[in-house]
Amino acid sequence: MSARELFRTPAMRVASVVLGVSALVFAWTVAGALRVDPLPEPPPPAAVRLGSARALRPAADVQAAVENDPFSPDRSAPSAPYRMPGEGAASDQPVVEPPKPTVLGTAVATDGRSFATVQLSGQTPTLVHVGDKIGDWMVRAIQRGKVVLVSSAGARADVSVSKPGT
Repeated sequence: MSARELFRTPAMRVASVVLGVSALVFAWTVAGALRVDPLPEPPPPAAVRLGSARALRPAADVQAAVENDPFSPDRSAPSAPYRMPGEGAASDQPVVEPPKPTVLGTAVATDGRSFATVQLSGQTPTLVHVGDKIGDWMVRAIQRGKVVLVSSAGARADVSVSKPGT
């Protein structure tokens, strides 16, 4: 069978047209993949400000530290403790933790619908689920015999089930 006889059938004509179109699409895709877009122009360099709004830390006196023996027996603690930048001062009032609720019981389910019975002092017992709030506390996890709470200030507390008679 010659090539001329092969191309007489309609199926071969369609196949050859599809082959030609696919070759054109392939060439166009390869050309697009190899083409590199030019890089954008970088922004002009910014002017450097010499004046700064915040105060610079004083330079460390390395020579004084070398001359003073850190293991000397007459060495004493500094008058004020060292604080990291952004850390509160010693005169800041400590955060008072809210009273923790009492856990009366827990029920743990495998489908994530666990709940616990908790009670704040002087209030009626309440059923809570993960994500509920009780007073200033939010329930983060409920486990068998234990509830994990997080206060609005970020303090974490693990409260176990209270035993009768304790």
